Amino acid sequence: MKSSSAIEALNLSKKYRLGTIGMTSLREDISRWWNKRNGTKQPVDFSKKLEIENSRMINEHEFWALNDLDFTISRGEVVGIIGANGSGKSTLLKILSRITEPTKGEVKVRGKVASLLEIGTGFHPELTGRENVYVNGAILGMTRKEVDRKFDEIIDFSGISDFIETPIKRYSSGMTVRLGFAVAAHLDPDILIVDEVLAVGDADFQKKCIGKMDGIAKSGKTILLVSHNMASIESICNKAILLKDGEIIDFGISSRTIKKYLDEVIPKVTRDINARNDRIGSAEILLDKISFTDNSGKISNHCRTGSFFGIKCDFRTIQKTNKKLNFCLSVANNEGQRITQMCTHFLDFEIKKDKFFTINICIEKINFQPGTYLFNTYLEGDGKPMDWIINAFELTVNEGNFYGNGHKLREGQGNILVPFKVSQ
Repeated sequence: MKSSSAIEALNLSKKYRLGTIGMTSLREDISRWWNKRNGTKQPVDFSKKLEIENSRMINEHEFWALNDLDFTISRGEVVGIIGANGSGKSTLLKILSRITEPTKGEVKVRGKVASLLEIGTGFHPELTGRENVYVNGAILGMTRKEVDRKFDEIIDFSGISDFIETPIKRYSSGMTVRLGFAVAAHLDPDILIVDEVLAVGDADFQKKCIGKMDGIAKSGKTILLVSHNMASIESICNKAILLKDGEIIDFGISSRTIKKYLDEVIPKVTRDINARNDRIGSAEILLDKISFTDNSGKISNHCRTGSFFGIKCDFRTIQKTNKKLNFCLSVANNEGQRITQMCTHFLDFEIKKDKFFTINICIEKINFQPGTYLFNTYLEGDGKPMDWIINAFELTVNEGNFYGNGHKLREGQGNILVPFKVSQ
């Protein structure tokens, strides 16, 4: 084993580059291995089990989760892996971690590898937190001496020292995740492979997790990180791989790759709500139309920081219901970070269930920095979705005089302008 750490998914010809058929059961994996060993073929018909795109079907029997991947990651690089759900991110990490064998091609790894794919895997509910630290550490490849040496750091990082002698079955899900990440974060590998673990726990613990990952990155380790948090990817990773339908669309500087992802891979926003076929919910009531208004009630296609902004949402009832309704708008910036949410139940607002009805949302003085913002719309009945549209519409906020004196925040100083007073 060489001292440097690196990962290569490399072969001599395009035909044999890294690829894998869709994730299957253990029985199917063993069956395929046995057939391969004996030189026979008995393909599994995955199409009967999953609704999948024809573009990713090689024939009527085979679906490629990954196909024709060819890349090299050098020692000390921190690489993010991004893409929509189902693009092949987790499958790629499982192949690199040697959990899943590729159907074709090969992976060359130089150095000790540790994987954080399923936090808390191996925890036994009857064992105490202390006992599970040793068990989980052993599963992740740590010796007892290593766990002994790092035990106090692990418990301090987890923040659950008062409950370390309590059986795991009495932990909340958040406490279990904290302990699982704390153990995994104190591994000492050459290559660390991480799948969506920076979204665990509460806000304070997430901040601690990001700080830990940043520290590992600065120590010269090679890191592969999957996350839907573009801000974390851009701040931690110097490069990023963009996957779409099991293939690499872009591999380069993280900021450039993230921009390509947001511009090309995320579904384009449309004002024609009725044209959307990716809505989620029971469809008893549907959002029919969205329009923007100015302070006089006229339809407007723009707004400025510090000005009045109205959102008019027209609904139509498809099926009568007695459920209690609640409507929410969540707002994200162009990096995908949610910055605020507006819900009718915040104001104890009762929605009338007419055949056609309108909800008007008025923002007296919009305090968003200039830029483009994405809005999700969510109508629920008795706490369950009726009509949920992701990226229902986008809003471009232009420069305005929020403070009334011509001063403004510069780029990088934040997304939200806060009205305030100063006194002595």
